[in-house]
Amino acid sequence: MLPPFTLCWLKALKKNAMKKKVITFSITALIFIFSCNEEEKPSCPPPLGKMIAYVNDTIEWDFKHVYFVRWSETDFASQWADSSISITAEFINAGCELELTLDFHNIAQTLNKQNLVKPIFGDNQPSQLQPNSIFYTWDVDALTERFELYEGEPAWIQLSEITEEKVSGTFQGTYVYRQSTWRFWDLPDTLRFNKVPFEAILFEPPVE
Repeated sequence: MLPPFTLCWLKALKKNAMKKKVITFSITALIFIFSCNEEEKPSCPPPLGKMIAYVNDTIEWDFKHVYFVRWSETDFASQWADSSISITAEFINAGCELELTLDFHNIAQTLNKQNLVKPIFGDNQPSQLQPNSIFYTWDVDALTERFELYEGEPAWIQLSEITEEKVSGTFQGTYVYRQSTWRFWDLPDTLRFNKVPFEAILFEPPVE
């Protein structure tokens, strides 16, 4: 039979060994969890342009993708004035999914303030030939809701810089929910954007 000192020493050694195993297992598990999270973390496209909007003085939206196109350089030039541009601001959530878009169409390349109207869809609609704007919500790639510009309050856009690669400016507008059969996102019925600065980068389609 082993002496009491030896038994105590063996028990302590066994206890320390178990502690080391537990610690080693815990560290290994944490490394595995973090590595899985890193692997599962979606890879979002890099920011393009910038626009941080404070809506209704309570909501902050960081639109990380703000870009523009010149219609004279696209196949859709016949639908808009040749010298106009369209600007789109996209809100992408933490999962890299599209949730919101704010669109401006038929914006003249001038530094003068331009009043915005609500677009009415249809052939030969006068609103299509005026600077216009609309707000959409999305479920990834499916359009879910539409907020129309409210023309009863000041709505305008003013460009402050125009280059080949970038346009900057400020806009203001109020958008109201267009009634449909159901709601998807829990947003107020009225969205007020008050003098929001933006910087839009020229959109270049990916090379196939």
